[in-house]
Amino acid sequence: MLEGQFLETPIWGLPIVIYPFLSGLMAGAFVIDSLSHLFGFKKFDPVAKLAATVSFAMVLLAAFAPLVDALQPSRAVWELYVRDHFPYSPLGVFIVIWTLYVILMLFEMYFDYRVDIVERSKQGGLRGAISKFLTFGRLEVSQESIKKDKKALFIISAIGVPLAFAFHGYIGFVFGAIKARALWTSSVMMLMFITSAIVSGAATVIFFYIIGYSFYSKKNKVNLETLNALGIFTIFAILLDLFLDVVEKLYSVRAYTGAEEFHGWELVYNWGGALSVNYHIYQILIGLIVPLVFLLFKKVRQSKFLMLIIAILINFGVWEMRYNTVIGGQLLPKISQGTIIFHAPWLGFDGILSGIGLFCLGLVLFFVLSWLFGWEDNPKAQSLDSNENK
Repeated sequence: MLEGQFLETPIWGLPIVIYPFLSGLMAGAFVIDSLSHLFGFKKFDPVAKLAATVSFAMVLLAAFAPLVDALQPSRAVWELYVRDHFPYSPLGVFIVIWTLYVILMLFEMYFDYRVDIVERSKQGGLRGAISKFLTFGRLEVSQESIKKDKKALFIISAIGVPLAFAFHGYIGFVFGAIKARALWTSSVMMLMFITSAIVSGAATVIFFYIIGYSFYSKKNKVNLETLNALGIFTIFAILLDLFLDVVEKLYSVRAYTGAEEFHGWELVYNWGGALSVNYHIYQILIGLIVPLVFLLFKKVRQSKFLMLIIAILINFGVWEMRYNTVIGGQLLPKISQGTIIFHAPWLGFDGILSGIGLFCLGLVLFFVLSWLFGWEDNPKAQSLDSNENK
């Protein structure tokens, strides 16, 4: 029997795995930010700015992943903005949503950090000069001005949540709409991408919150009540994610699906398949079930060390979900038998080193934005807000 790996190879490699992973972090982090501004959960106030910074850094970085995979990335601006292919091209729709979200995040960052920027504009040096420019002449920091900022943030969050879901959910929609791949044609693909994005975004905010406030903050400490609230929110997100995983798993049951999908699951995901360990052990067990069990205990949710480990496990599981979806769907051959074997090279545009470089660039973007805007609570803004509430 001829094996598929002799005749075919996956067309989409690691950059296309990284792209939905990064965009998921963006959408999930924005949801955490909106819990404070839109839904009024005060326990999430200490991480609202941090979540906004993470979301902004990830949305800027997410656009680089498809460019890494492109053969001629220098033509991206012409192809995506100038050529008349909207709304017929999936990337045409993507670039519109991405551009709108970047513009929205610029307003989000301005109103979120306006008080910080005004205070920093009084300092000298390059950072002070940039902050002075970013004030755009609005230097007032009274209770009334902060109240206006909060109203603006409420409106921005109300627009941003569905836009973030559209940005990341659209990726799942594109995968689900590709009929040529049996393992991608799932009606729950879009919902699975959104829910896993919320899970990974919450985990990423937890990670940066613990690391940043424990080691790099001079005016803030980790609030255990906020950490507990983040843990509770993550529990519900994981439960929803697991529910959709169960629904998707029905595609492996012969009574509920077609022959092509059933055999695809048998060859790729079910026990003995090419990605069976990745799916059952890494994605489901380590990435979802183990964190869920530990998060049920309040002492765990208030432990910085354990929550840090849980955040890493969750993001590992979500990464495996993206890998299993993008690569797994391509392991079923078109013109041969068996399954295609995928080996990511170390070098090249779709190599492991390129992927590591993208993640390192994400850290650089986050640190640059943190240096420029800040990422901590502003005690002055919080005190003004508290006086207003009284």
